[in-house]
Amino acid sequence: MRFLFVSQITQIDGQKIRGQVEFSDQEPWRHTNAKGDVCINNSVVSEAVGQLVSWMALRDNDFKGRPVFLFLDRIHFQGSVPAPGVVDLEAWISNRDEDSFIFSGTAKVNGQTVLEITDSGGYFMPLAELEDPAVTRQRFETLTSTGIGANPSGPQFDTTQLVDEIKDLTPGQTVSAIKVMRLDEPFYADHFPRFPVTPIVVINEMIMEATRRMMTGIGAEPGSKSRGIEPVAVQDLKIKSFIRPGDTAITNVKVVERIGDEFEAISEILINKKRILRGRYRYRFI
Repeated sequence: MRFLFVSQITQIDGQKIRGQVEFSDQEPWRHTNAKGDVCINNSVVSEAVGQLVSWMALRDNDFKGRPVFLFLDRIHFQGSVPAPGVVDLEAWISNRDEDSFIFSGTAKVNGQTVLEITDSGGYFMPLAELEDPAVTRQRFETLTSTGIGANPSGPQFDTTQLVDEIKDLTPGQTVSAIKVMRLDEPFYADHFPRFPVTPIVVINEMIMEATRRMMTGIGAEPGSKSRGIEPVAVQDLKIKSFIRPGDTAITNVKVVERIGDEFEAISEILINKKRILRGRYRYRFI
């Protein structure tokens, strides 16, 4: 499963970059929504925007330092991405020095905004510690010329695999879930070959899966079928450390507010009893 979500870079103008990502109807990071339509997981689209801005930063520092994201003010999910489909990506860096950066960006389908990122950032790691700079440079050249096309088709990634065990559960209120990260997880090959770390898109899907299990049967009318959930926003996300192969990740989720068909939860991840991630996640029932 390839973990590259920019199909082509179409323009770099100052501190702004534009591009596209093309998804097939057999993109592994897909799901079927409540209407029966095949869609791309929203967190993958946010990853695409982050990867796009990373290409501009890499070009600007001559492929010496790769951006590593550590904080986020807000992601707002405003619509779904159909599969197959093409998403127009745009990102811009608002603040950058030798060690750190802050960027924002959008994703659109047929001119309609489906996702907006506000003030995400982090620091730079030496590219050679993560992957082969020559391979990365060649990939950039391909992206800015012919493009690399849609991701290869494959079986749908089973997000239930992101929870191995439920440790504690109070339906509709709290959940604590366990996941042991295996070296053979399909996303580590591209993220990154020399220093594999768990991508934020996978972390968000892990949190959402734990939240989904916590809310099973919640929000449905008596006698009706269970309702699913979909993300509305991620806010105030802070990441203190990587999640690496072999780590046992404990995901804790606590609902702090519910208004109508939406609810907000504080989510955190612990590694070796130390909190390495915390953020506010808002969902709606579907």
